[in-house]
Amino acid sequence: MRKFYWLSLITSTVLLGNDRVELFGTIVDTNGSVATATGNPVAVYQDQILSADELTYDHNKSVVEAKGSVNIFKAQQYHVISEYSRADLLNETRYSKPYYMLSQDSGVWMSTDEAQTCKNEIDLASGTLSGCDSNTPLWKIRFSSADYDTEEMWVNLYNARLEIKDIPLFYLPYFGYPTDTTRRTGLLLPSFGWSNSEGFYYQQPIYFAPQNWWDAEFRPQIRTSRGSGIYTDFRFIDTPSSQGSISMGYFKEQAQYAAEYDLAHIKHYGYDVKYRHTAPLKEWFDLNLEGESGLYVDGSWMNDVDYLNLQHSDETQNVINNQVMSRINTYYSSEDNYVGAYLKHYQYLDQPSNAQTIQTLPSLHYHRYLENLLDDHFLISADAMATNFYRPDGKRAVEADFTIPMTLQTALFDEYLDVSYTANATSKVIGFYGNPKSTDTDSYEKGLYAQLDHTLSLSSTLVRPYETLTHVIAPSVSYTLAGNRYYDGYYKTYHSNGECIVGSTNPACEYYTLNEPSDTLSLGLNNYLFEGGKQLFVDRLSQNFRYDDQGSYYGELQNELEWTIGKAISIYNQTAYNHDRNRVTKEQNTLRYNDGIVNAGVSHYYTDELRNNTPVYASYWNADAAYQYNQHYRFFTILAYDYREDLLKRSEIGFLYSQRCLDFGIRYVQNRRPVLTNNVNNNSVDDSYIFFTIILKPIGGSEFNYKMTK
Repeated sequence: MRKFYWLSLITSTVLLGNDRVELFGTIVDTNGSVATATGNPVAVYQDQILSADELTYDHNKSVVEAKGSVNIFKAQQYHVISEYSRADLLNETRYSKPYYMLSQDSGVWMSTDEAQTCKNEIDLASGTLSGCDSNTPLWKIRFSSADYDTEEMWVNLYNARLEIKDIPLFYLPYFGYPTDTTRRTGLLLPSFGWSNSEGFYYQQPIYFAPQNWWDAEFRPQIRTSRGSGIYTDFRFIDTPSSQGSISMGYFKEQAQYAAEYDLAHIKHYGYDVKYRHTAPLKEWFDLNLEGESGLYVDGSWMNDVDYLNLQHSDETQNVINNQVMSRINTYYSSEDNYVGAYLKHYQYLDQPSNAQTIQTLPSLHYHRYLENLLDDHFLISADAMATNFYRPDGKRAVEADFTIPMTLQTALFDEYLDVSYTANATSKVIGFYGNPKSTDTDSYEKGLYAQLDHTLSLSSTLVRPYETLTHVIAPSVSYTLAGNRYYDGYYKTYHSNGECIVGSTNPACEYYTLNEPSDTLSLGLNNYLFEGGKQLFVDRLSQNFRYDDQGSYYGELQNELEWTIGKAISIYNQTAYNHDRNRVTKEQNTLRYNDGIVNAGVSHYYTDELRNNTPVYASYWNADAAYQYNQHYRFFTILAYDYREDLLKRSEIGFLYSQRCLDFGIRYVQNRRPVLTNNVNNNSVDDSYIFFTIILKPIGGSEFNYKMTK
């Protein structure tokens, strides 16, 4: 039996039972087992509150009826509005007509002629769904029937028809979506596109989330005039301190398409592995050490660049570089010592083979942290690095480097001047080992090298406060004396004959990394300007002068500037000037304006370097601008231009219309992307796209693109 608790201004009644129904009203009539309440009546049962113009409760049948302006609130789930509702509390069923439900979490509403509820299942007749204002919704989905599981938090719509401003746009025989953010297995929103060269594009992501510590996503795709493939992502959290992912992909070209575009491969495949662990020694080996440990993995491999190009329909989002670097780093760091092991693998996509590419597998690193002795007047630290240089075809080597800097320092003239002397002792040992598969039959003896340099440094930091500003100037000067040098074996042979100069193509010089000894004078001047603790201006100027047996040389004059003007303007400049060539060899300029309405910037990158005594020149321009017309409309454009090649690398223009319940955007994109073909002179393709984006908040959305590549 249920417990009935009824109140009015006149009388009250209490009935005992397992559950409790509370009925409140200013006017109450009873007729046997039926109580009728009017005058702003309210009923409370479990986690639901019910109000109406009139409420009746039949205690014998456990039935509540509500008539007129019915409102039902279920805690933290939904709000239902209707004109009539009948709830059977014993059998946990309810009938409502008409039916309007608003999800409290998502803000999505559904309106139908009638609805039937049984326990946690709500069956709805034909109606409408939207996340917009119910009076004039920007978008709505009409359906022939629907059901909502309030326990699983999932809605199914049948014969769903999407309308925007009463204009039908799309039809799906079935559409389902969650009403919360719980991960669950199912189909994700697909991507569509059309291309003159590739035909119709369709990608349907399939999501699996069987457990809370891992999930997987499969993305099969088809390009009707090009081919088909599948990409997959596997993500996991194996401990509280670690997480990782494994991605793989495969795509097979149609023979006709591969032949027409002279592609180097008819199949494109690869993988990516990422993993990060911030306490492997503690959680894997149960070692409670005082220091901290870590493991970082970032590995990639692919047979050509189209493995990246084909992952998504929007190829402008792919970060593509001819060099693919994979890394595995692990370390242990205590208060005084650091020990690390690093593996690096390089793959060059523009080379037919990477058999002769030198890999570092592995590098072992030991570092002794800086120690302060004699009241911080004496500083000493140490570094040791051992590296195994490996490659399938070619000479292999093991190299060890040792560095011990020792510094004496003090402050003079009431701490206006800092003075330091550093003795930097370094040594290098290298040994070569055979490679039976190598075509390089030359043999090199092991090498030993050592040096001792001396550096005297003078510096100062001067601070001058003003009313609202603070100026900091930090001049510095140092002189490094190239001290003793010792060469033996491999280093002595190729240092004496002078073959291994900078830019040498001699295969024997691949492992020769020594620079000629020289004295160096370094000048520096840093300026800082602060206002209220915020940096407004910084300028770093430096100049080196080098002296050796051949004479004296100017190093490059370098300057770096960062300047914030007001709240909207920022300027960045980095310049390098070569005195010998009497020209600027590097310059990077960026100007940006952002006042919250207009966000625009332009940047230029310029280099003019000598490689093998040949000038290598590059000049790139980038510009972007966005204008927030009002709270709904945003316009934007992007340009990327290679001045040296006279090529427009990328251009984009578009707009985004955003409301509380809808995002709609159109953008036109031109993009040059790399491809691997059998013709080395044909290594890129110019694409043109039109992207249409629609996001139905909070349900989600998709993007359709039309690709106009010939």
